[in-house]
Amino acid sequence: MSHSGEVLILGPGSAKLALIKHLHKHDPNVAEKVVGVETVDHPSDAQVVAYARHYFAVKDKATPQRV
Repeated sequence: MSHSGEVLILGPGSAKLALIKHLHKHDPNVAEKVVGVETVDHPSDAQVVAYARHYFAVKDKATPQRV
């Protein structure tokens, strides 16, 4: 995860919040790469891909593209 540019966290309520708290306390460099947190209970692989596509497509539209 330390080589990732951006991180999207998906999971049930308490698990994702516990992860965020852990990252802030133990690895703030990774914590600042977290760009989104979504509540999802037991998503299928297709649902995870759909969340990522939707989330990062919206983020890409807000970020100017380099030519």
